[in-house]
Amino acid sequence: METVRPHFPKTIVPFQARFGDEEVCLECLYAYRGPEGYSGPRCQGQVPWPARGRGLRDCAGCRHQVSLSEGTVLHKTHAPLLLWCRAAYLMTTGTPGISAIQLQRQLGLTRYQTA
Repeated sequence: METVRPHFPKTIVPFQARFGDEEVCLECLYAYRGPEGYSGPRCQGQVPWPARGRGLRDCAGCRHQVSLSEGTVLHKTHAPLLLWCRAAYLMTTGTPGISAIQLQRQLGLTRYQTA
């Protein structure tokens, strides 16, 4: 079964309305993980279901528990996924992009390294 990727808003008001909490951002990450949705890294089993814990899934094939952020730049960061979604929006809608300093300012980050 193919996962339908969510529409990504092009302006800030619909973006904030659509991506207002962690759960929505997790579901978006799940939808974007692969062409047919997320598959387990061990057995490539399809249709993993939610497990207890932030961003964890249990593979339907081998029952191995994996993080949705595994294999991405988001893996093992302490910043909330909602912050990452906002950063992705700012990086993809700015022309010709956004600097790390500007990203730090826009998101209210205290550390330049996070940006």
